[in-house]
Amino acid sequence: MKISFLSTSARLLLVLLFACTANTHDVNEINEVANLSAKQKAHKAQVITIEEQDLYPEGIEYDIRNDRFLITSITRGNIGQVKDGVYSVWVSDDDLVATIGIHIDHTRKRVLVANASLESLAGLGAYDLEGNRIFYTDLGGLTPGANFANDVTVDQHGNAYVTDSFAGVIYKVDLQGNAKIFYENEDFIPAEGSFGLNGIDYDPRGFLLVSKTDSGELIKFPMDTPDNFTAVDLPVELNFPDGIYLKNPNELVIVSNDFGGENASVQTFRTNDRWESASLIAEFPTGAVFPTTATVKRNDIYVLYAHLDVLLSGGSRAEFSIVKAE
Repeated sequence: MKISFLSTSARLLLVLLFACTANTHDVNEINEVANLSAKQKAHKAQVITIEEQDLYPEGIEYDIRNDRFLITSITRGNIGQVKDGVYSVWVSDDDLVATIGIHIDHTRKRVLVANASLESLAGLGAYDLEGNRIFYTDLGGLTPGANFANDVTVDQHGNAYVTDSFAGVIYKVDLQGNAKIFYENEDFIPAEGSFGLNGIDYDPRGFLLVSKTDSGELIKFPMDTPDNFTAVDLPVELNFPDGIYLKNPNELVIVSNDFGGENASVQTFRTNDRWESASLIAEFPTGAVFPTTATVKRNDIYVLYAHLDVLLSGGSRAEFSIVKAE
């Protein structure tokens, strides 16, 4: 079953172009034009345009083995791939309704995807790198109330951790697809129409980092004692933080969507105290494109321009972008 987000969107929180004419009698001007042309090509190479009507992608991962980006779709509930600049459907599964966060478990050569619905659904699908289903686990029955599986990460043992943005829950799913609640807190249940726990990543030193959209926080959960969670002390405010990506144990990328506003950005933070606090070391403003999350390809950050504001307003869009954050 596929759902229409246009009917229930009230709950979703959600180049510089150079133009010049060369004078063939002026060597300096010819050189200048050549340089500008090179800049144009370099800029265009940093933007990958996805031409697919009303796709509204939400999650992205870079698959280094197959040199492709894997992306999810809120409106179609499948997993797509972008290879050599061309989009195609990679996984189509009847259990997938709205695919949100995605994570490649490189060690075990599998892909994990969070499955959701604004009507209340939380699930986790696992697939090998050929697109074959390994398991699908329904998570919604583990806790009462509304559910929305948002993002997923994996620890060193292969256990997956899934955030539920409506229930204030982090689920834990083992390699066989068996699920339980890793952490639950009623204080993390957001107000009606808002999203709480959102992006998640695993630090191998023994904790989870989670963005909390409604409060604009980054939270650190110790693996052994998640009740002892703390908010990471950041030097700037986060404008509706969404997806996160841990580049290495001391550098974290946070994508803030600003709910479609002009202050959306990709920010990179560095810690010197195991994420008790962090400093801002880089920022890439995206403008009003509703970026949702980012991935890393050969140490370069690529952000997904999802344009969910168009979906929320009942509009239609045929182009989306994967952009290198510089």
